[in-house]
Amino acid sequence: MAMDRVIQKQGRPWWQWVIGLVVAIVLIWFVYQTVSSASIRTARVPLNQLIIGSVQMGTLEDVVSVRGTVQPLNSVFLDAVNGGVVERIFVDEGAFVEAGQPILQLSNTSLRLSVAGNDTQITEQLNNLTNIANGLETTQLNTEREIINTEYRIVTLERQMQRQQELVNDRMISQEDFDAIVDELEYQNRLLANTVARQKLEDRIREDRQLRIARQIEKLEENLTLSQSSFESLLVRAPITGQLTSLPVQIGESKANGERLGQIDVVNQYKIAAQVDEFYVSRVAPGQEARFVLAGNDYSVLIDRVYPEISSGLFTIDLIFNAAVPETLRRGQTLQLELVLGSPQETLLLPVGSFVQETGGNWVFVLDDAGENAYRREISVGRRNNHFIEVREGLSAGERVITSGYGSIAGADRVQLSQ
Repeated sequence: MAMDRVIQKQGRPWWQWVIGLVVAIVLIWFVYQTVSSASIRTARVPLNQLIIGSVQMGTLEDVVSVRGTVQPLNSVFLDAVNGGVVERIFVDEGAFVEAGQPILQLSNTSLRLSVAGNDTQITEQLNNLTNIANGLETTQLNTEREIINTEYRIVTLERQMQRQQELVNDRMISQEDFDAIVDELEYQNRLLANTVARQKLEDRIREDRQLRIARQIEKLEENLTLSQSSFESLLVRAPITGQLTSLPVQIGESKANGERLGQIDVVNQYKIAAQVDEFYVSRVAPGQEARFVLAGNDYSVLIDRVYPEISSGLFTIDLIFNAAVPETLRRGQTLQLELVLGSPQETLLLPVGSFVQETGGNWVFVLDDAGENAYRREISVGRRNNHFIEVREGLSAGERVITSGYGSIAGADRVQLSQ
C-alpha cells in the first residue's frame, strides 16, 4: 500500500503582497488626513465672498493719501479783555479791516466807575509824592541859605576882629568886647561845620528818597495807564489787517471777561491741516513734500509742523505752500493730498485690503496651488501706500492671498473655498 504524500502549501505571489502594501499605505494616509483635518480649525467660505490678491514684484511709490482742510496761515482771535454789553457794531462779518479800525463797542458801567475811582486815588498819590519831592528840594535850599548866612557872618566877624585887634592893643576898647567877637566867630565856625555835615546827610537822604519817589511815581503812572487802557479796551479794534471771518455778536448781548468775540485772518496766506494715520508717525517730519491736484493743476506743499498728540489713531500736521498759492483756494476747502514718505523702490508687493486693519499685516491666509484651501501664515511687512504693502518675509511672487476682511475667519487655521 502506497504511503500518503505531504502536499506543501504554496506561498502567495509577490504581486499580491505589493498590492496589499499599497492598499495599507493608502488606508494609513487616508486615516492620517482625516485625523489631521479634524484637528485643524477650518472655516468654509464661498469664493465669491472673498477678495483674492496676488503677490508680485513691483515698484512701491512710498506715498500715503491724506485729507486736508484749508486754513488761514495766520489768525488773530478777538477776546473780551473786559466784559460788557455790546453797544455798537461798526463792521459786518466777512468784511476786510485795517489794523486799528474799530470793530465793536462794549459798555460797562461798573468798569467806568472803577476806572474813575482808580484815577482819583492814583492822582492823589502822585500829588502827595510830588509834594514830598518839593519839600525835599525846599529843605535843600533852606540848608544852603543857612550855610550862606553863616559864611557871611563869619566873614563879617573876621573883618571886625581884625579891626578891633588893633584897638585892643591901643586900649581903645575893652578886652571883654573883643573876646565876645572872638567867641561869636568860633560859634559861627562850629555852626557852619555842623550845617555842612547836616547838608551832606540831607543830600544822602534826599537822593535815596528821590529814587524811591521816582520809582513809585513810575509805578503809579503805569497803573494809571493800565486803568485807562482797561476802559479803552471796551472799544475793540482790529489788531492786524485782514478779513473779519468771524463776529458772533449781537447788539445788547452781554460778553464775559475773556469770551471770544471774533477772528481776523490774514488774506491770501493759507496752510493745510491734515490728519495722518498713527502708523506713519515715525516717518513724518517737517520738510517732507505732499502733492495735490486742484482745477487740473498740480501743486505741492511742505510739512511745516507735526503735532505730537494722537487722537482716535490720527495725528495732525500743518503744511504750507512752497510756491504760488492757488487763486481758487478758499478757507475751509477740503483737499486730497499724497504725502511723500520716501523714494520709490523695487520690492515684493501685496495689494492692500481690509485684512491689514485686523491682522496688522502680521499674518495672512495663503491659497494652495489648487485654489481650494487657504492656510494661515506668518509674514513680515514694511512700507505701504494706498494700493500696496511691502512684503519682507513669508511670501513669494505669484502666491495668492485673501485680502478681504478676516472678521468671520480670523480664528481659523484653514479656509475651505466653496464655489
